[in-house]
Amino acid sequence: MKYLIIVLSLLVTGCTTTNKVSEQQAINQFTVSQNYPGLIEFYKKKVIDDKNDWQAQQDLAQAYLSYGDLESADFYIQRVLSLAPSPSETAYFIKGQVLARNLDFNSALVKYKQAIDNGLNSAELYMQQGIALAQTKQYAMAIDSFNKARLRGYDDVSIKNNIAMVHIYQRDYQSAIDILLPLYEKDSSNETVNANLEISMLKQKKEKQGENSSLVTDTVSVDENADSFVVPSKSDVVSDEVEVTTISAEEFFTAQSVEQKPQTEPVKKSATKSKRTYHIQLGAYDTMAEALEKRNGLLSTQLPITIRPVELKNSETWYRLLSGNFASYRQAMSFAKQHQDVLNPHEYFIQVTR
Repeated sequence: MKYLIIVLSLLVTGCTTTNKVSEQQAINQFTVSQNYPGLIEFYKKKVIDDKNDWQAQQDLAQAYLSYGDLESADFYIQRVLSLAPSPSETAYFIKGQVLARNLDFNSALVKYKQAIDNGLNSAELYMQQGIALAQTKQYAMAIDSFNKARLRGYDDVSIKNNIAMVHIYQRDYQSAIDILLPLYEKDSSNETVNANLEISMLKQKKEKQGENSSLVTDTVSVDENADSFVVPSKSDVVSDEVEVTTISAEEFFTAQSVEQKPQTEPVKKSATKSKRTYHIQLGAYDTMAEALEKRNGLLSTQLPITIRPVELKNSETWYRLLSGNFASYRQAMSFAKQHQDVLNPHEYFIQVTR
């Protein structure tokens, strides 16, 4: 009887170990393939089985964050921070990333510090902290944080790109060029590096020519107390001739995970040139920092607003606040009518790009 009990105990232990290995294999498969819906369902089942499984809820929040569902990510990570007996340092980091993705960089910095104070010491944490510091104009501290990420093994190209972006924010275009040009010469397929290098060169050129740095003063009047530029009419703005890049506001800073493989296939631009798309434009600004600041003022509208850098006919660059992505002018107008209550207090118009 004694030996039978021992054998049964070993069988139970073996089954438990096998189940854990199978679970980890499933998690690894979902993560490597970036199958976030599958990963979300996996962790959801664990949460349904045990609503006090705080690790599962933290992992579920991370899966939602990776998938881009910020509301769901915030719901679960806030439960962990509010209800778990001892929230982990990673929980504070996840909360900080959610806040940063919602452009609340000051609050994100508070959470990043809590993560560090609780013992988190990862390259990704210092990378994200550097981005938040740069967005809040704490440039020296941002560069220091990026270098801490470098010392912890973060990708050199991403680090250099981000430090160059800080120099661009400070209007030190030559320093940015000195960092980005060698990267471009080694690999010209990195779209983020290419875009930042182009911006640096354009800005430096205009600065040397002694021209006014504002890109829109000839066609747009500026109200310093308003959330956006006041655009006189649609005809004053370049439309069909504008080529929109594929880089969004947050992508100007590289913040991909260390484990992710870099994109090796360059984005094809020929397809985007011929296809017209329509957007609700809520402003256009000379610098990314100003565009981000103005976008923060529009968060209360609950509209999906992106920032897109565009190159004009005279080789200048500005940053547009755009909402929506429509195949026709009629669709854009219909969207504007449906949201007229939130749009009417702001100056806006339909912008067409290709």
